[in-house]
Amino acid sequence: MYDELLMDEGVERVVSALCADYPRREGIILRKNAPYNVIMECRFLNYRILDAAMEIAGTRDAISFINDIADGRGYATSDLWALSEKSYKLRKGEVKNNIARRLSLI
Repeated sequence: MYDELLMDEGVERVVSALCADYPRREGIILRKNAPYNVIMECRFLNYRILDAAMEIAGTRDAISFINDIADGRGYATSDLWALSEKSYKLRKGEVKNNIARRLSLI
């Protein structure tokens, strides 16, 4: 919880950018037309991001949180309407923090 308050602005931007690039990397993985090392790096990043999000949000909500972080979307425009606003904000911060930790950014 306190790590979230101490997360550097630059780290937040990196996490948001990596979440925003998630679909592009997914396409590279599925098409398999890139060099092997590129595919493996894409798999590594997407696995770490998805696993970190699933660990906090569960399998059902993980992709929605990744998309919300990528787009800078908040509770009002999120697909996660079943959560209360307080729960959403806490969980989104935890997801963002866990992604940064899993990518060894913090």
